[in-house]
Amino acid sequence: MNQPTPPGIESAFRCEIGAVRERNEDACLTVNLRYGGHFDFRPLGVYVVADGMGGQVDGHIASSAAARTFVEFILTNVYFPLLRGRPEPDEARLLDLMDEAVQTAHEAVYHPETGKNRGTTLTAVVLLGRRLFVAHVGDSRAYLQENGELRLLTKDHSLLRRLLDQGRLSDEDARNYQYRNVLLQALGQEVALNTDTFALDVPPAGKLLLCTDGLCGYVPEADIASILDQEGPVQEMADHLFEAAMANGGEDNITALVVRFVL
Repeated sequence: MNQPTPPGIESAFRCEIGAVRERNEDACLTVNLRYGGHFDFRPLGVYVVADGMGGQVDGHIASSAAARTFVEFILTNVYFPLLRGRPEPDEARLLDLMDEAVQTAHEAVYHPETGKNRGTTLTAVVLLGRRLFVAHVGDSRAYLQENGELRLLTKDHSLLRRLLDQGRLSDEDARNYQYRNVLLQALGQEVALNTDTFALDVPPAGKLLLCTDGLCGYVPEADIASILDQEGPVQEMADHLFEAAMANGGEDNITALVVRFVL
């Protein structure tokens, strides 16, 4: 008789330089919290991907600093208080904390006095029980896979996306648009930073994918969905996503962070 899968979260990733670039300017971080014992403690996960801007100085430093700073902020203000037995923050408070975490990461990256123009995307999720909290800046992405259906949760903050939304660029023209990598929002830049933050319910079981555009810009969503629909180890899924991007040229750094949850 098959035993039901116990509640929990597992994650794996590939964060690689790709086939063309000379340096990996992507970064990612994962934190999984599971508890066994008398007291009830809902599984909690924190996941971040960041893509340093390739045309900027020290993009690899920017992405690493942003990812580490965001996670440190969430650990300090959400994770550690829960371990000390404090109540979970309500939804509005947690969304505020997500926004504050992004702003803190931005401050860690933005240093105009050095004369160096650093920048990075940041896409992060906190999975707490059956609620998913998302913070997003740039064109890295978060997807939710449920019952074989892949759903894009984030919207690219890019010139390409804006032109498509405005009907000023066709899908066919977009494939070869020379400014497809121009971002309208990124951490570490002088323009005012506006973070997309939101919360949604997740199904009792499913998968999440956080990725940089080195994956989603080269692998069709149908292929991503097919790989995430597999039932093998999550590390194999991350590996297969990386291999698919490499098979399509591997022209950018590639990060695929896969989360499987049963709640």
